[in-house]
Amino acid sequence: METDRDARELLREADRAEAAPWVDFPPTPGWYPPAVGAWGAAMVLALGLLDGPVGAVVVVALALVEVAFIRWYRHYRGTMPTGAVPREMRPAMLAFMAAVLVIVVGAGALTMTGHAWLAAALVLVVGTAVVWWYERAYAAGAARVRARLG
Repeated sequence: METDRDARELLREADRAEAAPWVDFPPTPGWYPPAVGAWGAAMVLALGLLDGPVGAVVVVALALVEVAFIRWYRHYRGTMPTGAVPREMRPAMLAFMAAVLVIVVGAGALTMTGHAWLAAALVLVVGTAVVWWYERAYAAGAARVRARLG
């Protein structure tokens, strides 16, 4: 018959396995935050300044770059997290999503009022800074999860 300690250890092992895709990962390369900012700025300029077939080709090309990056990143990480986000990581993820929403709305408003270059600069600078911050906040949250689960 199992003891309470054995049962607790089994639950801890299950928690570790569930959290593993979220917390066991190689570091993201240093070029990632500025690449995201540059990609976002290029997308803003393509959507805001280019019309017709040229605009469509550039947007599709940028979308293909994103798909290629996601494929590479999945291979680099070995897996992509699924399931519930560990509680230690939720605040950073929510803050990141809120920041992305603010950046998208702000860039959209600037672009629609004829300021696509300003919007692109905003996306480049602020987007890069937000991704840089998020990478560190994500790693700190992952470290807290690993510490909790032993």
